[in-house]
Amino acid sequence: MKKLLSVVSVMLAAASVCACVSCGGRTKKDLSSATSLADLNGAVLGAQNGTFHLEALDQVEGIEKKSYPDFTDLLNALNSGAIDGYVAEEPTAYDVCSKDSSLAFVPLKNNDTGFTATDEETGIAVAFKKGSDMVATVSAIIDEIPTETRQELMRQIVEISANTDVEYASALALEIPETDGSNGTFKVAMECAYSPFNWTQTTDANGAVPISGKDNLYANGYDVVVARYIAAKLGMTLEVYSYEWDSLIAAVQSGAVDAIAAGMSPTAERAEQVDFTDCYYNSNLVIIYKK
Repeated sequence: MKKLLSVVSVMLAAASVCACVSCGGRTKKDLSSATSLADLNGAVLGAQNGTFHLEALDQVEGIEKKSYPDFTDLLNALNSGAIDGYVAEEPTAYDVCSKDSSLAFVPLKNNDTGFTATDEETGIAVAFKKGSDMVATVSAIIDEIPTETRQELMRQIVEISANTDVEYASALALEIPETDGSNGTFKVAMECAYSPFNWTQTTDANGAVPISGKDNLYANGYDVVVARYIAAKLGMTLEVYSYEWDSLIAAVQSGAVDAIAAGMSPTAERAEQVDFTDCYYNSNLVIIYKK
């Protein structure tokens, strides 16, 4: 009996060690008490390829940085224990954490407790082909939207994203004008996989727009609502096209689409390839982690 208890004790001890160790024998970094970048030292952190999020991680000392193609891969890596956390905009963090109680985020504030960043690096804007005369026109439309309306719309969109196929009880903060579409189509590209900015759903609930070339699939989210507003103000009909993140800029450069509205920040590097409007939303960057 004594020998059996000894064996059980060893097994429990091993289980305890395993609970603190994730994939590949790596010790998990606890981020639950983190309040600043300095508290992230020793963590393995991820970010999406080709984004300022990945560049921003260079500001954090003593971490291991990993890159992933999209936010689905980042979430899978977090849940598997391959990383301790990943960089996301605050609205994305609210969205993800509201759907999974095992997740939380470090509430960093740009240029304070968090990453050093400009409004361009943490804002999102519509992208057009270089030299497009649409930039000034669409910027003027965006500038008409009050900051309070933008913030309230994001709050509503996060709530909608929790149950995408159920009609929202309230009217959206950003009212979409009526349009007859007489000025043609406004073709906009996005991932349709970056909630709450854009996502894919199976019904047209809450003003979702059919994804061109995708049967019975619809796009919705913050980017979609703003694109609907812009299209209506232009007197055009919105068409949404789904692209992988790394293919978005090429799509607008080639003329396959008119614009990109995909939670894309107007960084200096991207501005060499496309022209951006004024930002239609700005956010803090935070770190999503598993409790």
